[in-house]
Amino acid sequence: MVDKTLILVVDDSNAIRTRMKEILTRHDYSVILRENGQEAILAALEYDPDLIVIDVNMPHMGGYEACKILKRYQQTRMIPIAVFTDNREIEKKVRFFDIGVEDFIVKDADEAEVIARISGLLRWKENRDRTVRDRNRLENLIDSLSDIVLITDTNGRLVFFNRPAVERFGLVPELLMEKSLTDILPEVEEILEQFTMLDEYEEFESVERELMRDGEKRVYLVSVCRVYIGYSEEVGVAVILKDVTSARETERIKAEFYSMIAHEFRTPISVILGYTQLILEGKAGEISGLQKEFLGGVEEKGRNLLNLVNDFLEVSRFESKFVKIERKEFDFSELLAETVKSLRLLAGNKNIDLTFSCDREPIGINADRDKMEHVFINLIENAIKYTKDGGMVTVTCMAREGGAETVIKDTGIGMSEKEIEYIFDRFKRLDNAQKKKIKGTGLGLAIVKEIVDAHEGCIEVESTEGVGSIFKVWIPGFMEHAEQPGASDKKRESVTSNNT
Repeated sequence: MVDKTLILVVDDSNAIRTRMKEILTRHDYSVILRENGQEAILAALEYDPDLIVIDVNMPHMGGYEACKILKRYQQTRMIPIAVFTDNREIEKKVRFFDIGVEDFIVKDADEAEVIARISGLLRWKENRDRTVRDRNRLENLIDSLSDIVLITDTNGRLVFFNRPAVERFGLVPELLMEKSLTDILPEVEEILEQFTMLDEYEEFESVERELMRDGEKRVYLVSVCRVYIGYSEEVGVAVILKDVTSARETERIKAEFYSMIAHEFRTPISVILGYTQLILEGKAGEISGLQKEFLGGVEEKGRNLLNLVNDFLEVSRFESKFVKIERKEFDFSELLAETVKSLRLLAGNKNIDLTFSCDREPIGINADRDKMEHVFINLIENAIKYTKDGGMVTVTCMAREGGAETVIKDTGIGMSEKEIEYIFDRFKRLDNAQKKKIKGTGLGLAIVKEIVDAHEGCIEVESTEGVGSIFKVWIPGFMEHAEQPGASDKKRESVTSNNT
């Protein structure tokens, strides 16, 4: 059985109390009657009514004083109150609104108006209570998260934080009034400044920060997003800190383990290759043609294994975020020219026309030269490897949008749309490559992508099966150089492989 809605009616006039009880009981409400403010407060504490209707002028304690107390107590402040008044008492209404009273009822109002006021207030209370329950449920959910959540208003003042924030940073709600988030966590000030510069619908990429508290250093992944404060149009900021200290320590240990394993593999492989080379050079005596062929196979497989170990180690370093990008200024066009030159023999062995051109020289760029060399050796070598004998590979570079763009185009076997989707995944190889028994580990392009991403650049692929592929790489960090004498008269040069 559902309990009836309970209404507390407070008035020193017996006639008004009796009339209100008759009206309310006819509409299936339960009613409690009291004669003054003191009795009203005691009844509210005892019965917890759904609504209070109270007069203004009463003996012992009037309605205004009673309402102030009722709206101050935690137990009673959420009970909606309607005050008996008349339409001419504007100033009195304002005073009551200021202390939190929700509505007014004219004493001589007819039954329909009284019930309409009462019903409206009860609907408002039901919606308000539902909102509070939803908010409490959400707060409990956020409290149960292991991540730290802090929310600020439009002025940067802290308006909400969850239990993990209290436990980690020792936050005390009573001491945080008017405090800004940067007062509590100055380490995130730079992150918030970057966030405010984003467009409204632009997503903020999470960043890692080290925070020191009570002599303990922890690593957090910091995410920032916009949130609406309550049900208003006011937009605040939510900062979420995910503790990744253990994960980063695990990654560090894993990287060290990988490094050790790779070193243990590389040392004997290098020794094997060294002795094989000495034997092939005749340092251990004359060898037959058959022996030379066998030793050549050993050397080839050994180098393949060494390359695989190096690739595996490089991937593990990127995965563990332990790769340092050592930027320095260098001539990007010169790097590409040297890379193409180093691969001319490989292209010539397949009678492939390998060309290089650049729209300007030099192209100064601030990047990690060794890693850029790794990227373009891999891409150009792949283009040669996947292009049939007599095909063509072209490499062009240009200064574009504050960086250097390189386009590598081949007339090779190409890729399907499905293959393009996973071309940069680790240990993934093209179906055609496996059918044609083209050697590879499936790590090369994964490493290329990691290096480009680490430079905050981008790499794109266009390909058609049986026609060829185009790889476009853009690296930021273009450095404007003073034009050298005669540079404007230079024509675009081409480095072409010797196909003879």
